[in-house]
Amino acid sequence: MLQRLMSEIRRRRVLAVVTPYLIAAWLVIQVVVAVTPALGLPHWAQTLVVVAVIVGLPIVLYFAWFFDWTADGIKRTPGLTDGDEIKPLRVGHWIGLGVTVLFAIAAGYVSFGVISGGPDDPAAAAVAAAPSDKSVAVLPFDDLSPSQDLGYLAQGLAEEITVALGKIGNIRISAPNSAFRAAAAEESLIEIGKKLGVAAILKGSVRTAGDQLRVTAQLISANDGLTIWTDAFSRARNDAVMVEEQIARSILGVMLDRFLTDEDEALLERPKAGEAHELYLRGREAMRRRTTESLKEARAYFEQTIAADEEYAPGYAGLALTMLLLAEGEANFGVMDADIAAQLAASNVEKALLRDPNLAEAHAVKGGVAALKGDREAAIAAFDRAIDINPSYADAYMWRANAYLKERRYDLAEASLNEAFKLDPLSPPVLYNKGFFRARAGDLREARNYYNALLDLEENSPLAFRGLADAARREGDLAESAKIWKRAVDASPASDQYRDNLVGALLTLEMPEAAAPYAADYFSVNLKLAAGKFDEGLEEVRFNYAAAPDDPWMAFEAGWYELLYGDPEKAAANLIAADRGVSEEESFTMPYCSPAIEAAYAYRQRGDAAAAASRIERCAALLAGERAAGRVSTELDYLGARLAALKGDASGAAAASCSSLGASARAGSAWSSSSSGGAALAAGAASSSSSSSGAAAAAGAGGGAERAVKKARTEPAGDTVAGIKIELRQENPKKPGTKS
Repeated sequence: MLQRLMSEIRRRRVLAVVTPYLIAAWLVIQVVVAVTPALGLPHWAQTLVVVAVIVGLPIVLYFAWFFDWTADGIKRTPGLTDGDEIKPLRVGHWIGLGVTVLFAIAAGYVSFGVISGGPDDPAAAAVAAAPSDKSVAVLPFDDLSPSQDLGYLAQGLAEEITVALGKIGNIRISAPNSAFRAAAAEESLIEIGKKLGVAAILKGSVRTAGDQLRVTAQLISANDGLTIWTDAFSRARNDAVMVEEQIARSILGVMLDRFLTDEDEALLERPKAGEAHELYLRGREAMRRRTTESLKEARAYFEQTIAADEEYAPGYAGLALTMLLLAEGEANFGVMDADIAAQLAASNVEKALLRDPNLAEAHAVKGGVAALKGDREAAIAAFDRAIDINPSYADAYMWRANAYLKERRYDLAEASLNEAFKLDPLSPPVLYNKGFFRARAGDLREARNYYNALLDLEENSPLAFRGLADAARREGDLAESAKIWKRAVDASPASDQYRDNLVGALLTLEMPEAAAPYAADYFSVNLKLAAGKFDEGLEEVRFNYAAAPDDPWMAFEAGWYELLYGDPEKAAANLIAADRGVSEEESFTMPYCSPAIEAAYAYRQRGDAAAAASRIERCAALLAGERAAGRVSTELDYLGARLAALKGDASGAAAASCSSLGASARAGSAWSSSSSGGAALAAGAASSSSSSSGAAAAAGAGGGAERAVKKARTEPAGDTVAGIKIELRQENPKKPGTKS
């Protein structure tokens, strides 16, 4: 029977018709799959082509059985008993054709339902296929524009969709930085999903056709790479925000096993912004690079955003954040006075919240302003509010971790930073902070792993160089530290902080000639001292103090220099004046407990034993708290040495000093400890130039101005090592602030 059927199929030349049909159908399907995203065709175009192929197959089979396609046209195939006579089709044949067509249509209907999820409920199959873990990473969209000039918009769309989805508490979103960097690695979607720890990945493309913006998006399972959902959107170019909302809502309909509620709709609402939104996206793109230069560029874009639309709240929040990041300080990229930066940032945050009270970015920046002003309780509350609004906002967790760190709430700090890392494992600031936390705990090997991971992401990352330079300093390798700071300066020449740290390291290494080309005006005193011009340096300090007698930090600086190179009585008076002028919290700043520790020495010299003892006890308690929390650092060892010396425990001071100094000859330079003042402090407080203030005065971590003293209190002090020479390729160095 089967042999007879196959013989009849060959006689009727059925395969000669069906085989070309199947080949042609396969080619058409491949072409449609390839061009659908590029042409912005609707998501059902591919399904429609496949269904058409399925519907056509039984009809082609029917006609192949009864007709031949010949060079002379289509001819009726005679039956086995017909001989050469060709009989006309009977009623039964037409009924058979009708049944075949109906069968083909039914097959097409069923196929469409299987492929697309059913015409009555097109989302049902997608929801069923969606992963139970409601987590997604949004990759940067591909720029398919002919001129390739929509990169900022492609990344901006992805970031804004991430923000919109992040506001929904029961869906976890990978942070944009990590998603973008994972995409840049050109790994498979399954590998990206594993790296980011998400169950689904959103990718897409963006292009323009005249004034129209066409965006396609696909939600893909990270487990098997299969498409869960796809769609295309077309809007006027100035309606990019509307496209973001549509995509975000569509994904929510898939990822959440329910329709959007009114509350969710409200969370996703954003104002139409047109040109302002494009400028805002450009600003966000610049801010992601996190260098002084890129932050200045971002600031300009955010200012243009506000000029384009004064009611666009994200523009004010972005501008406020750049102000904070450009402020002076250990945690920033400082070129602006911290007080001025805080005032400008606060003003812009108020404007942002006035226009959008539920803008997470604005609440986070509000927390940053409070932290910069020293109000950490208000800062933590603001960060908490930002996280309540957007539980996937990694930066808010990171900033909150640093606020907890300042509060010495170490467990909470670690937990908050770990959450930031979980959300954004490839973010440069998060990686840097992970390394910094490990360095503070004394685990320099693990700290370097994070810094090197950052270098793997960005070959010349200034943040990575900053961390590696600090790690080298903590190990006492100042020559290596100076080399790395030079690389940071080359990578970001506009950064005052990187340049100042390079100068500090070079002065500590007794290389004033190498430091001079990079030194700002406020290093004038340090350069004079490094050159052995002690009288000139001391006179300049006295002049500066006379010009600002009510400034407690200037009093502290003058007291320190007097102690090292001038009048010990004036030194004690100035240090006590400084102690009375600063707040209690500032006075006991860790890890050096400075300037309280210097004030304790001054009070003791003046015979006020009670005032000295109270400060010594408070510093000792703070040191014990750091040790109990597992903190390990040379700075804490050094504080222990000074406390032991002030308590009269010479052997304890010597042991702590050895632990702190290691193999280095700390504070051993001829120009820092040769004076009677330096010797006095060495006898009374275990060292002359390696405290935070000493780093500013003698080793060069700060400078001959108020700014230098504040800087020395917040940044780790450098070790003084005589006779070490390093090559920095300093021929014709660039002036600070110029771009490479």
